[in-house]
Amino acid sequence: MVAVPTLKLVCESKICDLMPCDQLTKRWEASGVLVKDRHFFVVFDDRTEIARFSDDLQPNSTNGLFGMAHAVCGYEGITYNAAKQRFYLLVESRKQTSGCYQASIVEYDDEFRYLKERPVDFIFKSSNKGFEAVAHVRRNNKDYLLALCEGNKCKCGHKGRKPGGGRVQVFEKKRKQWLHSRAIALPTTLPFVDYSGMSIDNGCVAIVSQVNSMLWVGQFDEVGWTWRTAGQLYEFPRSDNGTIRYGNIEGVGWITRTRILAVSDRRKKKNQPDKGLSEKDQSVHIFDIPGL
Repeated sequence: MVAVPTLKLVCESKICDLMPCDQLTKRWEASGVLVKDRHFFVVFDDRTEIARFSDDLQPNSTNGLFGMAHAVCGYEGITYNAAKQRFYLLVESRKQTSGCYQASIVEYDDEFRYLKERPVDFIFKSSNKGFEAVAHVRRNNKDYLLALCEGNKCKCGHKGRKPGGGRVQVFEKKRKQWLHSRAIALPTTLPFVDYSGMSIDNGCVAIVSQVNSMLWVGQFDEVGWTWRTAGQLYEFPRSDNGTIRYGNIEGVGWITRTRILAVSDRRKKKNQPDKGLSEKDQSVHIFDIPGL
């Protein structure tokens, strides 16, 4: 078996330690992150506000929560349209009259003022196994969103946990909805049981798995909607005996071509009995990618 390189930790901080004293709480269920203008913007699946942190991961007066409560429980992903100067925030699913579930995109301007909401033209059978991340791509003066399915082949349950079926769905912005355009299959060699975060920067794609505690980096052809290579796998740092330490990675963002930002959700005590995972949960992490 080919050895998988290990990401190198640069620095990290608990989210609670970055927050102002008047915004302290015990739960910070981070679900996505965006790197923009020397700040990190973090969304949570248990709150509707967006957090903003300075990129030095130090407490200061610019850190805090922003936005308005236009979602029921929170967001799964965040991306930015530089041409239109607006944030797109992903609501994982809302129940439809048919009994199925559909994601939606909430739009904010640069001052985090609510603009509008559009449904996403894609149906899921489960309320908590939908899209986990979004990335904006502008091509030929048209706006597209790439949405990452949490389960393999966009399935829930046992079928969704069978590696080799990673999918990114492409949507084109229309007046009333994000219209489904096509599906892009991830390389079948990816061993990921789940997919929890994605970031795209000029064709460089980063995708993370929470269960596998790994990062995949690929080169994307935004013209042909295809992969240029099979990409490269990396592990988040393990303990001395090889066990997973970063077991709750839920979002990823590019800082530079050789450095990424990751955010971690809260450890789920019922499904994650290893108390050691709490050391790295509800945090912001910066890693260097070896060999790039």
